[in-house]
Amino acid sequence: MSPVTEQWEDVLRTHFALGEELPAVRAAAVFSADSGFFAVAGCDGEDGRRYFRPAADDPAGGLPHAEAVDRAALEALWVAGEENGPAPLVRLGGATWRRESLDQVTDAVTGNDLDLVLLREGDRSMWVVRTRQGLCIFALAHGDNEGHVAEARSFALEFDSFLVGQGY
Repeated sequence: MSPVTEQWEDVLRTHFALGEELPAVRAAAVFSADSGFFAVAGCDGEDGRRYFRPAADDPAGGLPHAEAVDRAALEALWVAGEENGPAPLVRLGGATWRRESLDQVTDAVTGNDLDLVLLREGDRSMWVVRTRQGLCIFALAHGDNEGHVAEARSFALEFDSFLVGQGY
């Protein structure tokens, strides 16, 4: 593991350690097109990697060149598409996530526009924020509590602001 990866995982773990007893975010990750998932953490010391593992690492087999397929699927999340067309899908951690919403928000710190996607898989929810620097922040909500879903959204946006403050 690179020192940069260890640093970001420490930052994510610290965010979890400062949270309440039952955190709103179960796991979080940072993704870049250059490095893939380079920082992942789970709440209460849980290994968050299992939620973000690309299909190539899937014990069920996965597809050849699955990492490239995942990146293409991830890129498809940001395309508005037709209203009547099927929602884009992305496969993470052995689950197929469907885009429920796509919004553009303005970062409160920088004023930059950010893409914000809500993904759903059954009763699970995950927010993904894409920055103009090509980074994506993932925040998996803990359980199906809509309050946790809203807090996970805030976590993803706050962590984006933190990364911007660090020069990313």
